[in-house]
Amino acid sequence: MKLLFIENRHKTFLYEPITEHLKKLGHEVHWLIQNKQFLPSAKTNVHIISYPKKKDTIERKDNGVEKVIISDRQVNHFEIKDQSHFYYYDRKIEAILLSIQPDFVFGESTSFHELLAIKNCKNHNVLYLNPSTCRYPIGRFSFYKYDTLEPYLGSDEKLTNEEANELIDQIVYRKTAPDYMRLSPASKFETLKDKIKKTYAYINGEKYNTPNPLIKYKLEKQKKKNRLNWDTNAVNKVIKSTKFKILYPLQMQPEANLDVWGRPYRDQNELIRQIVENLPKDVTLYVKPNPKSKYELSTELIDVVTKSENCVALHHCTKMDAILPDIDLVITVTGTIAIECVLDNKPVATLVKTINNTAENCKYLFNLEEELKKIIKDVELDVFPKIDNQEKINFINRLNETSYKGIVSDPWTDLNSISDQNILNMVSAFKSVLGNS
Repeated sequence: MKLLFIENRHKTFLYEPITEHLKKLGHEVHWLIQNKQFLPSAKTNVHIISYPKKKDTIERKDNGVEKVIISDRQVNHFEIKDQSHFYYYDRKIEAILLSIQPDFVFGESTSFHELLAIKNCKNHNVLYLNPSTCRYPIGRFSFYKYDTLEPYLGSDEKLTNEEANELIDQIVYRKTAPDYMRLSPASKFETLKDKIKKTYAYINGEKYNTPNPLIKYKLEKQKKKNRLNWDTNAVNKVIKSTKFKILYPLQMQPEANLDVWGRPYRDQNELIRQIVENLPKDVTLYVKPNPKSKYELSTELIDVVTKSENCVALHHCTKMDAILPDIDLVITVTGTIAIECVLDNKPVATLVKTINNTAENCKYLFNLEEELKKIIKDVELDVFPKIDNQEKINFINRLNETSYKGIVSDPWTDLNSISDQNILNMVSAFKSVLGNS
């Protein structure tokens, strides 16, 4: 089979040892490279897209490209103004795709060139798979189709009831955490080298996924101020009262979790406004920041929360397990909290439909304005669905069956990702997918 892998900085070096195994099995491996500083060691079938030499003239806008622009972190956070490069890369990626005619394309769904690759794969009926953590069970990942959270195939492995019950207990009582929270990162020296490498790439023309260092410095300074301002007006616990209490845990940005998979709700300022506007008077919305909050914590968001009478900011030091028992309903776009709520029978509603909504006690909010009040009323009347222990076991097994053993990360973020055993696990998963096509 012909396989095309999309470069994604350090993730390239997780894919590389996997591709060496796949080549030995007879597969023809190709690479599409956007950032020339992160080249694989392969000498053949490496398709490097040159950086644009001048601004392109956009003769006619393309809805698919414009959709990618909406999710782009450079546009949304790093003040990039000219958008002609999206159209330049769109043409180049399509030409490479048509030239190779791959059977599968593998890559993330984060950077603009990956999203353009996804757009072109859809147009030309090529399956694009994004290997990414399934969050729970830990040490596992799924192949997600295109730019969605829809898993493709899976190992069909089932946990015994005993194993499932133990895992449920660990998740509910927070004795474990997803892989992305249990990292073994690079040293400070390696981190410094990486910053130099990215700056060098920027100077040499890679201005499309690499932020302007001065703008990033300015944003980092503002981020620190925003954290302080947020915590100044925040409380560290849920206020005891008879009021109905909703929790919205902020999702970090820029991240594919929200910017891509939750694209319609990527503006969290507007989302919180909408939630507040649709709350009955006796309902309070608590907004919890991620302990490592990034650019989602904007001055505008602080303004929205502080000026809303029925909205309360929670302090960065507030622990989820300390407040969740006092919360009546959780709302999230694509957060891991949904899985935790399902297994704890805590009422939860998501704004994007995922595998988590196969659990009866995880409701998909198709229309916030029409459905939120009804869900609140169902919780108040104690008619919001609850699931029994066997249904919890079935749910955790759905996650297990649609995933594979392996840690998807990169050697800069987590050195465990390129251990011999993990590479063997990853190769086994790839073989399963390719063998079932």
